[in-house]
Amino acid sequence: MSTEVHILLVEDTDSDAALITRQIHKLDKTYKVQVVDNLADLEVAIKTFNPQLIISDYNLPTCSGMEVLEVARSKSPTAIFLFVTGTLQDEELAAETILNGADGFILKRHIGVLASKLAPHIDKIKNRPVIVQNTRNRIKQSTDLVNDIKEYMEDINRENISHQDRIAKIREHLDKIKNSL
Repeated sequence: MSTEVHILLVEDTDSDAALITRQIHKLDKTYKVQVVDNLADLEVAIKTFNPQLIISDYNLPTCSGMEVLEVARSKSPTAIFLFVTGTLQDEELAAETILNGADGFILKRHIGVLASKLAPHIDKIKNRPVIVQNTRNRIKQSTDLVNDIKEYMEDINRENISHQDRIAKIREHLDKIKNSL
């Protein structure tokens, strides 16, 4: 059974994105790769592209790798998450990323062997039974629905506060009229 593999790359340097994409396509040219470089685009891509693998640089101009990891884990909890970075040379920082939910990291200085480092993760995606893929899709849909409900409730709350403010102003105005009579 052939599994379509969607890989989301969070990278701000075009040349690095091209090198990483080239390494991914060494494994299989049919793998779909989408590149984003900020949190807003990451959230949209997770919702519309539904990646099974998210690869992120650690240092981005608009956010940190830990912020990317946090968004990825909250919006796509079943996706495999890897850092491909030149920054994680500090063992303590590397351990912190793993403790916070990253599945691993690969240093950019090893970009030439990235394909071989990614292969086991992609094999894991491709070898997931259909039921796991269906469950993953349901989890994603449920997460999206919960997030939509949260946004809706926040909108209702804002509207409610606005209505309460208007009612208070009307009462104030009525009290002024009552007191003037």
